[in-house]
Amino acid sequence: MLNGQVAHSYLENSCTLLIPRPPAANQSLRSPHPAAAAAAAASSSAAEEHGQGSGAGVGVGLAGEGGAEAVHVDRIRNCDIFVDAHDLYFYADVKLYKFHSRRTFDLRELKTLLIKYNTAENHYQICLRCLPQTAGAQEGSGGGAGGGGTGDAAKPKSGRKDYIATFLHLPTLADATNAHLPDKEPLVQEWKLRRITDQCQLQLDGNERTYKLTNHFGYGFASKYSGPPNTSELDRATCRVSEPHRMSPIQRRQERVVDEMKRFSREQYKMNFVELQVPSGHQNPLRYKPKIYETSMTQEQAHLLHNISREQTHEQQPWDILQQNEIDCGLISILLAICYDVRTTNNEPTCESGWTRSILCPLYCYFEQFDNYRDVLVSFLRRMITYPLYRNFELGRQCVRDAIEVLKGGRNWLINQLLLTHQQFAGGDPSRDSFNSYYLEDYIRYVTSPSACSDEHLRLLARNLKNVLMDVNKRHLGLGVTEIETELIRELMQEMHLDTGSEGSSPQQQQGHGDDELDLDNDPSGQEDETTTDDDSVITDSFDSMDMDMRFIENEIVYEDDEEDEEEDDEDDDEDGDGDGDGADEDDDDSSSSTTTSSEAEGNSVIEQCSNSETAASISTSTK
Repeated sequence: MLNGQVAHSYLENSCTLLIPRPPAANQSLRSPHPAAAAAAAASSSAAEEHGQGSGAGVGVGLAGEGGAEAVHVDRIRNCDIFVDAHDLYFYADVKLYKFHSRRTFDLRELKTLLIKYNTAENHYQICLRCLPQTAGAQEGSGGGAGGGGTGDAAKPKSGRKDYIATFLHLPTLADATNAHLPDKEPLVQEWKLRRITDQCQLQLDGNERTYKLTNHFGYGFASKYSGPPNTSELDRATCRVSEPHRMSPIQRRQERVVDEMKRFSREQYKMNFVELQVPSGHQNPLRYKPKIYETSMTQEQAHLLHNISREQTHEQQPWDILQQNEIDCGLISILLAICYDVRTTNNEPTCESGWTRSILCPLYCYFEQFDNYRDVLVSFLRRMITYPLYRNFELGRQCVRDAIEVLKGGRNWLINQLLLTHQQFAGGDPSRDSFNSYYLEDYIRYVTSPSACSDEHLRLLARNLKNVLMDVNKRHLGLGVTEIETELIRELMQEMHLDTGSEGSSPQQQQGHGDDELDLDNDPSGQEDETTTDDDSVITDSFDSMDMDMRFIENEIVYEDDEEDEEEDDEDDDEDGDGDGDGADEDDDDSSSSTTTSSEAEGNSVIEQCSNSETAASISTSTK
């Protein structure tokens, strides 16, 4: 599904689009079972009932310059159209055309859209009405992927600058802007596009007869399967599209995007954002190192590989660019799902491995077709943070890096994992054998063929995937992941501030309870006033000075008491004259001497403080 270029032109309040018809595929679509032939016959009979004539289902003879030319009407009618206020998606058979208009389409009275097909130039012509331009608005250059339009509020051009540039034979400002600053690709929310295929009519070369558009699209490996799939083999719990042949690839993508938006859980993503919720006894998936160069194949896998390779069809032709790109993108999608399962289970498959490898791959669930690596990565990352156990963006990027290493030199590891996935799908409950029929068996034959998939080609895929990984960020997921992470960080910061405040206030509260329990009990507010004024500081200083004076007085009293005690002790010593009393007198003398020494030291310190205070007072008096 490649994007094609769309030519456009504006005339008053109408926009005309010219969409070329894609060339026929080199390989015809193959039906997986005989039911497809009956479906094709039914479509031809239905075409005749609409009034196309007996030859409408096969071809219509049209006159041309070189003679008669047969045009296959079924391929021309095989289209799917989606439109929005500024965007139009036109899927023609095997190719998607995107057009973005800066003028707003008028879809209010759109009941029937006539599509004209020119068989001489092989292109479709679509004319859509546009809303009138606002006052003062001028038409601008086109934009978007493969198309352009006019702007309702384009900036007015400077006539003087354009005149000077024309006079000096210089490029104008508009030309320089268009040449050096191309418009960026607009961000289109594809899930909001409106499908109008049932309201369209196809007209060939201006004939009065019109045709309804049909829906017969391919699916599976290289889109080579057509017709309804075998519903008995489909896993209803995993496969969301039961009729892929009636849904275009763009419609399948819409179904996937809407389902992912419904099932995405913000709370689950928050839980795994800071740290993975790894159960006890399991290794952290982010720390696992896959051993892609150490692999072995069991005897059962060898027999399975032999049986699958023996079914190689001889009618295979070289793939064209469109099919080759679709095959490579599908291989990367399958490989990413395998790398996630291997990393999260430490390469020890569990009973959930089959479900994990199928739910993470849009090929299995929606028969989706990819045409670029960026869409493959974005779809994998979206599903990885929506469905499995570990929903972490960095874990998804690590799985992409594992896939890059496998593509660089792990062909044997890749073949082994594809065979293991085949066994899980075939032997699981419920059975997912349809995924093997439409995808895995063909991919096993593709990877094991050196001519179809060489080592150099795999290394090229690895380089391209690495370059795309550097450009894909969380904004491309479209699930508001960045806003969720910002919200979570804000909540964590608030909790940290609350914890810090509670820890800082608890020691003060404990000290207050230990010192003045009665005061806190009598306090009606129950809280201490942490703010102090100038008056409070003055009162505090006065109380401090009073305490110093009280200590001075106490020291003087103690000093005087010590002197009186010493005199009394001396008189008692003189009266006592016995030998036993002498020993007691010596002990008393020692204690009194120690007391006197300490008292003298305290008295000296007090005297020094008093003298210092008197000296300071005299100095202050003299200065005054």
